[in-house]
Amino acid sequence: MLDPHLGTIIWTIITFIIVLIVLKIAVWPTLLSALEEREQRIAAALEGAEKARDEAQAILEEHRQKLAEAEAEGRNIVLQAREAAKKTQQELAEKARAEAQQILEQARRSIDSEKRAAIDELRRHVADLAVQAAGAIIEANLDDERNRKLVDDLITAIPSSAANGN
Repeated sequence: MLDPHLGTIIWTIITFIIVLIVLKIAVWPTLLSALEEREQRIAAALEGAEKARDEAQAILEEHRQKLAEAEAEGRNIVLQAREAAKKTQQELAEKARAEAQQILEQARRSIDSEKRAAIDELRRHVADLAVQAAGAIIEANLDDERNRKLVDDLITAIPSSAANGN
């Protein structure tokens, strides 16, 4: 059944050669130019991707550097704030100590002044009482019993005299 015929073989070879020639003339250049164009697009895309990757890497490195600078600046700001707070705390403590010392000195002066005033007032009262007692004794040249009664009355009158401010 399958007997190869010489005519069929020749016509098959001729048809193959014609198809090959037509393909080489019409299709092959178009196909090659399409493949070259595709190869150029792929090369350009690869080049663009490489360029974009390099740019992204540079931007990433720049952001890392800026982040490191920002962290260093943040640490510096925190350090300065701590130092300022410590200095302010010391200044306030020193100011409070000075004010407390000033208040204490003022209180001491006030206490001394009140003490002197009270002593002066007491001296005046004692002097007044002594003058009254001496006057009463001189006025009444009396006997011992009467002198004792006069001194007892005078001593009894001292608290009421002090209360009245005399």
